[in-house]
Amino acid sequence: MTDPARVIPPWWQRHLLDVLAAFGALAVIGSASHLHVHGSERGIDALAIALGLVGMAAVVARRVSPLASLVVPCAAVGAYLLLHYPNGPAYFLLPLGVFCFGFYARRGPARRLGPVAVLVVAACAYVAGGQDTILRVSIVLSWGIAALILAEWLRTIADRAIERRKALQQQQIRAQVEQQLELARDLHDSVAHALTAITVQAALAERLAKDHPEQAIEAARAARIAGRDALADLGAIVGSLREPGAAPTRPQHGLDEIDGLVAGAREAGLRVEVDSGALDGIAADVQAAAYRVVQEGLTNAVRYAPGGRLALSMTAERSAFRVELVDDGPAEGSIAQPSGGGHGLVGMAERVRATGGVLRHGPRPDGGYFVEARWETP
Repeated sequence: MTDPARVIPPWWQRHLLDVLAAFGALAVIGSASHLHVHGSERGIDALAIALGLVGMAAVVARRVSPLASLVVPCAAVGAYLLLHYPNGPAYFLLPLGVFCFGFYARRGPARRLGPVAVLVVAACAYVAGGQDTILRVSIVLSWGIAALILAEWLRTIADRAIERRKALQQQQIRAQVEQQLELARDLHDSVAHALTAITVQAALAERLAKDHPEQAIEAARAARIAGRDALADLGAIVGSLREPGAAPTRPQHGLDEIDGLVAGAREAGLRVEVDSGALDGIAADVQAAAYRVVQEGLTNAVRYAPGGRLALSMTAERSAFRVELVDDGPAEGSIAQPSGGGHGLVGMAERVRATGGVLRHGPRPDGGYFVEARWETP
């Protein structure tokens, strides 16, 4: 359990009890000659001073052993009373010890042992007897109860401060994790899509360079444009990393940019058929998620179903907005790239869920792959 005292930062709040213990020790020593002349049954002697100093030392060691900070001072006060020493600053050991234990020890034992210690010392005051019995018992009970209440009150404040700090730390950790996931998704979407396009166009340019130089130049130009767009996205992502507290500067893609994705996939050799109706009134965050779904679906089709056919359908019905991509697998004679780690599909599912949608994807029975994202509309 976290030490509640650590939430009290000022030096004086941390070492106030040490200072009080030091003053108490000086008071015990300095009171020896003064209290000896009051006609008590027993004057202050070396034993009384030793009891006071031992009790004060236990208070100073409260962080190391909270139990000792209760038992030793209370035992010292009890012995002081039973040995019929006069009333004096040694009584101050009781509230100090009770407070130290109540504040620094675990809450359960503190609630049980603190009151027991006060009652034991009060019993010692009563057993000691004498003309001041009622006064001594009253002092023990009043000071002990006050110390118990004060320790409980400050402990509650400290525990609440700890809980608030933990909640804030957990909130910050969650925010950092969410930001890292968002950046990971953005990096994957931008880099994977761009690198796939660059790889395909570069391979195409290499094949066409000898016999069809003009087409090879077009393929190289497409690779250059894909690289430029990827660098722009990476610059925006790096900018958000440099200023984590600033508003996001990454571009918010929408449905109107999907034509560019389709054109890039077609240039990479994928035969894409688009079926899209009226798409008005779609929320911006849903549009951004739908854009990433189409981007990831087209990128995967270019990598794993090169030269194949893909049907892209986007429909906005009265109750739902749906995006579906279905490919027939790689064309005959083409070579698909090795399967990746699946991070794109994971990120795509996270984006869809974050915007209130549902994602389904998987292989088709007759070959190929399908991806479907669906958002309920209010």
